[in-house]
Amino acid sequence: MLVVVSSLLRQAVGTRIRFEISESPIAPGGENAGLIASGAHSVDATLDAIHTDPGVLVEGTATALIKGQCSRCLKDCLTRVHTEFAEQYYATVDVVNGAPRLDPPAEAQTIGSDFRIDLTPLVAEELILATPFAPLCRADCKGLCLACGADLNLGPHAHEDRTDPRWKKLGTLEGFHADRE
Repeated sequence: MLVVVSSLLRQAVGTRIRFEISESPIAPGGENAGLIASGAHSVDATLDAIHTDPGVLVEGTATALIKGQCSRCLKDCLTRVHTEFAEQYYATVDVVNGAPRLDPPAEAQTIGSDFRIDLTPLVAEELILATPFAPLCRADCKGLCLACGADLNLGPHAHEDRTDPRWKKLGTLEGFHADRE
């Protein structure tokens, strides 16, 4: 997700440019291929680049389908993820005369002399953070049988009682209440 901001930095402070990015599915050799590492299958993003005194503030939203595995039935599934983000990028070179600008704060994101911002790492990180820890293929997924591992979404099934006969006596204590005796 490369965004060229040289024309924006020539405008007055406060000027805003909108970028719309949509790719489905993400091409492994394409511009947004870096999002594949976050599990993204497709992405739709709206980005606003705002000229600020130190550089460019990027605000945006991204919606993606993330490839994963259902945490209940273990089938492959796509999970829709939505995230919002904002990041300040500091210009290191003046766009008009090419003179170096003041050093940005430590750990700050910078804009180089090519005036391109690669938003792929930012969007990938935000998508990873927005991805649910335990994704589901559908909200009513029944998961797997604890005894045999069969997919309970395919239909009900039963098992014979496999209780060890030595533990049967404990079953009689189920209704026992000491205060009644």
